[in-house]
Amino acid sequence: MGWAVAMLALSCVPYLVAVWLAPDGWHFAGIIVNPLDGHSYLAKMRQGFDGAWRFHLPYTPEPHQGVFIYPHYLALGHLARLTGLPLVWMFHLARLAAGLALLMAAYRFILRLAPDRQTRRLAFILLLTASGLGWLGVLFGAFPIDLWIPEAFVPYSLLTNPHFPLGMALMLVILGKIGGMGDWKVGRLGDWGVGLTALGLAVVLPFGLLTVWAVLAVWLGWQTWSRRQIPLSQLRQVALTVLFGGPVIGYDYWVSVSNPAMAAWSAQNITPAPPPVDVLLGYGPLGLAALLGGWHVVRQKNRTAAEWLVVWWAVVTLGLVYLPFNLQRRLITGLHIPLVILAAVGLTRGLHGHRYQRAAIRGVVGLSALGTLAVWTLPLLGLLSPPTPASLSALFFLRQDERQALEWLDSRTGPEDVVLASPRLGIFVPEYTGARTFYGHPFETIDARNRQAQATAFFRGEIETVTPVPDFIIYGPSERALGKAKGLARHRKIFEIGETAIYEVTK
Repeated sequence: MGWAVAMLALSCVPYLVAVWLAPDGWHFAGIIVNPLDGHSYLAKMRQGFDGAWRFHLPYTPEPHQGVFIYPHYLALGHLARLTGLPLVWMFHLARLAAGLALLMAAYRFILRLAPDRQTRRLAFILLLTASGLGWLGVLFGAFPIDLWIPEAFVPYSLLTNPHFPLGMALMLVILGKIGGMGDWKVGRLGDWGVGLTALGLAVVLPFGLLTVWAVLAVWLGWQTWSRRQIPLSQLRQVALTVLFGGPVIGYDYWVSVSNPAMAAWSAQNITPAPPPVDVLLGYGPLGLAALLGGWHVVRQKNRTAAEWLVVWWAVVTLGLVYLPFNLQRRLITGLHIPLVILAAVGLTRGLHGHRYQRAAIRGVVGLSALGTLAVWTLPLLGLLSPPTPASLSALFFLRQDERQALEWLDSRTGPEDVVLASPRLGIFVPEYTGARTFYGHPFETIDARNRQAQATAFFRGEIETVTPVPDFIIYGPSERALGKAKGLARHRKIFEIGETAIYEVTK
């Protein structure tokens, strides 16, 4: 618990540094890892804050029917309204709570798998600190996954959002319960508890449940073949996970093909698998130690069913990532957990008595921790450049007059209103105003390339209007940096502060 709390406290340091680094006249917007997606989560929370329980795409101008997805972020928005906390504060409190749940579930999983003190301590240390050689791979032109796929690493997930760590915690509960981890229990609900956990995982992280099903299918098949006996009690538990989680997965798929807006979003939301070399460099020394641990488990005679589960978890996940599937990269979630366990087994049991064992442990821990330090520090480097529209730091900060303009617009717009702003400022519009934006996200804006091109052309003065016509136009430094808009004169200016003005569109 002490190390878990310390790690979560450290995960707040980059955010505090970002607040401190905010230039004069600018405000840190609260997200440092993948701000495009981070602010989309805050926009989802804003819908809950405004009372919605159905999700609408906030970054597209088309009116469309809401659907029952992202209820966890909508619920956080409702909770923010009830408590009076700003959305970004609620987001980070949820991130810390989910992170603590993950670390406690992971330690419980490790404890039942590795009863010897040295192995479980090393596994937990690696869980908290281990990344790969991304910092080194960049020097050779590679883009290792530890630099850009947070869900593939526990430390990076702790820094990023609430749903990655919460999803991994729920994965651990299901695998721990079904995988024969001693007296693992889910409350007092018995087998029904694992079904309810699967329901929660389907809601929070659907791809995590798909991974769990695949791992359990292979593992139970292996158990049946090796023992010549069908594990009926575990099959019953798996059936409960399908009974509770299956309808949610089915609904998500149905929505993605039947709702026109969601179908258009899904068509753009392609996340292909990274090249194998980026995966190898992304896990680095940790991956090599995990190979040693997996080989040790396979070779030993007294291996347990739980140890086989961890081996199959790693193998099946790697196989899933390279299935011919548009969202294959999403299935890498949680791979870090079996790898750190196998790495600890390899370094403590596989190298037991070897004269270089201590040096190997220190080398893997040191290099892996250096990787995490680099990953946590990298976003801060982007904050050091002046926040001009062309710089990365423009996605981390809002100008004070931009923020005041958005707050003024907040009381005058609703979810049916559409706001046209520069692509950069469009990211922030939904979370601050509750309105939709003409363009703001490469996936969640329908026909994103066309909308981005229209918005840019309007502010460059190449066209005088966009289609569909928005209700409001924000014109500030980010918009002026694109050029000189020609179509503003016929609209009524309703607000101005500093260099930022808001126009009400005359239709």
